[in-house]
Amino acid sequence: MATIDYSALNTGGLRLDAMIENEVRALLHDAASIRNSGALLFAGDVAGIGSDAITLRYAGLDGYEAMNTVGDGSEITSSNLTMATEDITVGRIGLRYDITDLAALTKLGNDIDVFRLAESMAGAFESRFMEMVCATFTGFSSSAGTSGVDMSVDDFMDALYLLEIADNPSQLFAVLHPRQIADLQSSIRNETANAIAFNPAHHELMKSLGQGFVGDFMGVQIHKSSFCPQNGANREGAMFSAGAIGYALGTPVPLAAPSGEIRPAGTPVLVELERDSAFSLTKVVGTAYTGAAIVEQARGVLISTDA
Repeated sequence: MATIDYSALNTGGLRLDAMIENEVRALLHDAASIRNSGALLFAGDVAGIGSDAITLRYAGLDGYEAMNTVGDGSEITSSNLTMATEDITVGRIGLRYDITDLAALTKLGNDIDVFRLAESMAGAFESRFMEMVCATFTGFSSSAGTSGVDMSVDDFMDALYLLEIADNPSQLFAVLHPRQIADLQSSIRNETANAIAFNPAHHELMKSLGQGFVGDFMGVQIHKSSFCPQNGANREGAMFSAGAIGYALGTPVPLAAPSGEIRPAGTPVLVELERDSAFSLTKVVGTAYTGAAIVEQARGVLISTDA
């Protein structure tokens, strides 16, 4: 007796091996950025300034040098003003996707098309931005942690002490690799002598500080980033006060023919749609201009621990 079962329908081409869902979900990745957290110094925008770099100027003012004892009737001698400058150079970063008309027109629901690819450029910028910021950590002259040894409360406190000794303000930030954070939390659990606690992030703070904010420990605001560089067997994070690392942007001027131009809100990214009719495809090109650098050494400490 003939039976019309699922296997028969599938073999006959009336059923699919699998039905895809309407939603295209983003793969798990580190989407965190500290750009708007207050941890970094924004040096400005190079658009229209006549250079691709911004020089930050520093002077020993407002008590950097204390007054001297002067005898009655004696002349006060002139002092030199301590001065320094640091440069932040802006460079080009970008990403491009090519999508054919057939790939776009056969989309199902919330699928991949030209506009979804353009929207994705905002996240691509933030990922590269964090990679650039984290790459500066190795430039700090002060350091804490031991090569090949898991991060501990002692390492965290060593970095904190170095910043306190250097007269840093009380609001400090730490950007650590997820491995370093996991090791630090494990070390905190094993602390019994002192009543110290890790205060995890709650929903309202995460909304304002971003996905990477994980909590507060000893008054230090901790953010995680998988972009913390790896040096041999170690991961290299950092603890710093605001003003240790600066960044600058370059906002492209509006194009003469803006019909093929998209600017994702809240970002300096310019997305252009370039048509290649011979291949029936659209090129989605995202471009941004940014740079990051250490601008005050005394404000930061490298934390290098086992990966």
